[in-house]
Amino acid sequence: MSRLIINRLVYNIQTTDGEKYGAEIPFKKGLNIIYGPNSVGKTSIITGIIYGLGAEKGLGIFKSIQNPFKPEFYKAIDGKAVKTSYLLLEISNGDEVITIFRYIKGTDINIAAIKKCSTDNFFKSDEGEKLIISGEGVFSENGFQNFLFKFIGLTQVELPTYDQKLSKLYFENILPLLFVEQRAGWSQIQSRQVTRYNIKDVKKVAFEYLFGLDRFNLHLSEIKLKELEGKLKKFKDELNQKEENLLIIANAEKSDGILLVNTNHIGKSSIYDFIKYLRDKYSAESNFINQLSSQNKEFEESNDKLRDSLKTLDFQYRKATTKVDKITIEIAGYENYLDRIQTNKYKNKQLKKIKEFSTELNIKTCPVCEARLQKPNDEECLLCHSDLSKKISTPEQNLAFLEDEENTFKKVISQRILDRRKIIEQRNIIKDKIKEYESQLDHQTKTYAGKEFAQLRKRILEADSTHKEMEKYNRIASRWEDLDPIRKEIVKIDSEHKKLKDEISKYIQTDKDNLIINTIKSFIQSNVSSLGLFKGNKELINSIRIDENDNYTPYLDNFDIYNISSSSDNIRIILSYYLSLLQTSIKQKNLSGICYPNILILDEPKQQNLDNDSLVDCINVIENISADESQVILTTYSELISDREKFDKHIVYEMKGKTDYLLKKITK
Repeated sequence: MSRLIINRLVYNIQTTDGEKYGAEIPFKKGLNIIYGPNSVGKTSIITGIIYGLGAEKGLGIFKSIQNPFKPEFYKAIDGKAVKTSYLLLEISNGDEVITIFRYIKGTDINIAAIKKCSTDNFFKSDEGEKLIISGEGVFSENGFQNFLFKFIGLTQVELPTYDQKLSKLYFENILPLLFVEQRAGWSQIQSRQVTRYNIKDVKKVAFEYLFGLDRFNLHLSEIKLKELEGKLKKFKDELNQKEENLLIIANAEKSDGILLVNTNHIGKSSIYDFIKYLRDKYSAESNFINQLSSQNKEFEESNDKLRDSLKTLDFQYRKATTKVDKITIEIAGYENYLDRIQTNKYKNKQLKKIKEFSTELNIKTCPVCEARLQKPNDEECLLCHSDLSKKISTPEQNLAFLEDEENTFKKVISQRILDRRKIIEQRNIIKDKIKEYESQLDHQTKTYAGKEFAQLRKRILEADSTHKEMEKYNRIASRWEDLDPIRKEIVKIDSEHKKLKDEISKYIQTDKDNLIINTIKSFIQSNVSSLGLFKGNKELINSIRIDENDNYTPYLDNFDIYNISSSSDNIRIILSYYLSLLQTSIKQKNLSGICYPNILILDEPKQQNLDNDSLVDCINVIENISADESQVILTTYSELISDREKFDKHIVYEMKGKTDYLLKKITK
């Protein structure tokens, strides 16, 4: 049985000047009312409970830099800067008691310390463990959610996501069915559901999980189906890719799992018939070649020498060709450089002309750098800002240098052209020798071996080609057969997939599921009547339905249930629904699978236009729920003394005025 009981919440805030502030809020089984006017800290108590459980995402907090508390908990209080602050949350599962320590402002807010003791003994006890409370690893061995699920009695499950992956069901996905947050929580049922994990139909799944519906197994079956689909796709893709490669290599097609090869020899046939044909052909050719070879040993020795000589000459020819190519590239580089020299010579000749005409044309500044032209005896160039002190050359000097460089490169080019000619001549000599040896080899074959032996080389090449082709198709056939285990696995997975898919499609809601849903519906109708909704219209109240449609929330067939009356009626519908979940969990506690932890946290429904009478009616409903088997935490307030008297026996913590704030200075 799953159970979560809040025993105590303790705040401790220390300022930079050593002052301490804090609060201690006790809780009990049954109804717990936190009483006080607006803006004194009622919601901060709820925030502490949720934060202590590592579920601040249920408050709308998604970034670690966002703090869910008010500034006096982590920035400044009474004008004093906060140095450190933390909370202690004591919880129970009905058998064990633990205290959770978590920094609000401190060394690491993403780590929680857990000890098996009360808040009073937390700092006296040495035994405990530190757990990851947010970020990666929350479900690891050292993860807080892993610990919390075990402590409460919840089973960890993975569910399919919209992007076809799997995600854990987190505590913040369960929380919206146990907790109604003050601001957005009363707008709709599960309004603070966390969707960032992309879990498919998360509101529906969370409900089915907490109430142990057999229909939840449908989601587990869908997970298995997704896994099988993933495996099936993986194996099919692998098989198709490998088969397609073999079909291309073999120039074949597939028929009933057998390779049909298109050949020029025997037409279309199975790969095994073609391999047999090639084997027989190769055997016949080998016998013929062996007979001819035995009569030709002497002339083959001579031929072998010629072949060796041909190999050597061929290597020398290719080496000479490489040298010619390299020299050609080198010459092209020199010629390109000569072109650049010609361009530079032209530019310097132009500068020289400008210099000669500068006096005649009355040029005052250099057209290149715009510096004023000086007298010849000054140590600056007349053009291009030529400064003799900076050793910048004149056009005349540049021309002399370029002409010298041009002559040098022309000589180099001439020499390299000559070198290339020599190598080309050597290569031609080698080429002539190759032709001579090839002619001699052909002559010997025809002269000394006769016409039959002249064809020996050709027959050997044909036999070798046949052997290579036979080996190729043997390898293809072998690789094709190696794919049989994948084919068998695909058949196996496909069979499982079809069977599971058929089971899912034939799913019928079980009697157990019907009993749980009908119990919830019955309690909703009773609660709606008790809270005075629909002005006591029995026909309308009895028409309220709940099923897997719209995430197991109440609805009417003929009306929009949230728009047929006042805004306060919406709050009463939501209250009726959440109370029905707690009531059903207790009533059907003997049914297997229900893991609703029998706790309900309702943060200030009066902030959403709920009138005093409806609040009193709500408390009357809660009082009829077994106090030993449940815990309800409610924050509220009324200006009427008579209301205060009605709530008195359930008030566990009260802030009596608008300045009676939650955090108070600790004097001891």
